[in-house]
Amino acid sequence: MASKKEMEVVRGLDIKRYMGRWYEIASFPSRNQPKNGADTRATYTLNEDGTVHVRNETWSDGKRGSIEGTAYKADPKSDEAKLKILCREPHMDEAIYNQLVEKATSEGYDVSKLHRTPQSDNPPEAEESPQDTKGIWWIKSIFGK
Repeated sequence: MASKKEMEVVRGLDIKRYMGRWYEIASFPSRNQPKNGADTRATYTLNEDGTVHVRNETWSDGKRGSIEGTAYKADPKSDEAKLKILCREPHMDEAIYNQLVEKATSEGYDVSKLHRTPQSDNPPEAEESPQDTKGIWWIKSIFGK
């Protein structure tokens, strides 16, 4: 479900800061992801035309599943505008996670449907972490052009 409030648009976003790998800490169930998926992550790469190339990966029963595409701005009124909590590291501090869940609740999300994504201490096919600020990104919609 989308938020009861209008989704906020971040203006003047430095899109390059968000490129690289993000680990999924929690998300609402999606028909595009297996229910028992673990080590789910997203890797964003900026295309020359300003769009964003997205590679989503998840492991289910020891097998890697992935999907790639180009990100465009999601319609906030669509149920495709999903809530996800992502972090630069596979594990998030519990206090910060709880703050984000509280924020989601205050914005009208039904957090009872939020699913914690299992993340192992040594993610499969570990690559170097993006040389970037280790921040948390609150995703409400996907980047526009």
